[in-house]
Amino acid sequence: MRKFTTMLRMNARRLLNLPLLYAHRNLWRIHPYRFTPLTQIPVNKPVFLLGVQGGGLTLLARMLRRHPEMVSVTGNNSYWAGPDEMQNVMGDFLPAQLTGLHAKIPSHPQYPNRDWLYAIDDLLPLYRHTATDATPEIKKRFQQAIRIPLAMYAKNSTQARFIDKSQTYTVRLGLINVLLAESNPYFILVTRNPYALCYRSAIRVKTLTSLNPPLEERLNLAGQHWANSMKAALEDAPTVVNFKIIRFEDLLLSPENTLQKICQFIGLSWLPEMLPAPDDRFPLGSTGSSKGDHKWYPLRTDVNQRYLEALEPWMVNTLDSCVGQLAAKWHYSPKE
Repeated sequence: MRKFTTMLRMNARRLLNLPLLYAHRNLWRIHPYRFTPLTQIPVNKPVFLLGVQGGGLTLLARMLRRHPEMVSVTGNNSYWAGPDEMQNVMGDFLPAQLTGLHAKIPSHPQYPNRDWLYAIDDLLPLYRHTATDATPEIKKRFQQAIRIPLAMYAKNSTQARFIDKSQTYTVRLGLINVLLAESNPYFILVTRNPYALCYRSAIRVKTLTSLNPPLEERLNLAGQHWANSMKAALEDAPTVVNFKIIRFEDLLLSPENTLQKICQFIGLSWLPEMLPAPDDRFPLGSTGSSKGDHKWYPLRTDVNQRYLEALEPWMVNTLDSCVGQLAAKWHYSPKE
């Protein structure tokens, strides 16, 4: 009987998950706050996680979102695993310079799908924006976009902190920093071994595999995307007051110590419950519960190993031309 009851509950969660996920993602569209100036809502020390898809941002974002002061584009700490990329969730509302992968961005005939490609050489000019692109109109619209979820979900509007992990903001760091200068924003660039990550992308990501080029070309595109993303962030970083780089591997190997350092950096109190635990359940209607997402517990410290073991010498040479210099800077190699 207990087994039957458990199965009923699991099936009910699956049935409810998708409509609740959709509701969380789109509530801002019809909420009264969308049509309210909200100038009284403070944008206080927002946190932006930068990096590339597959680079570990989701895990870190979920940890930080479990703090009661943090608010994402779709909820507060009671909804810590839902969509958390403003670029996509609010792409229709944002100015073109800060939208996601497709909204308001010109198309490219060679790359109709750009989810993992926006920073390659051919597409980067469509997405790269710096401090010189800032205007009063963009600033007003962007700050309003942040205030909407703060007004909707903050438990205490004077203490709430907005957090986001829109990956395209990695190549827009300088612009965002200027738009939020009065708010004292924080930026954390998350790196992951590019030899493992780029090979993973080349063999698994539909955006690359559906183009059907040779593996060497897919590796080159993945390498361009990673390297251009990192270089853009590093190019803008000298103008940013609060900028920190962390390695995803360090978070996996020493989660408590690494997360404590991150909390200290962004001025957030440390809470042990931010760390993944075996009894944690994804909030109903979140990305995790809809996909059986494994990006939580237990932490997998060997996530790079199978990709590194599959690398052949010619693959390493192909990637070296794109990622080699930065990989060495952050102590990454094709072997570990």
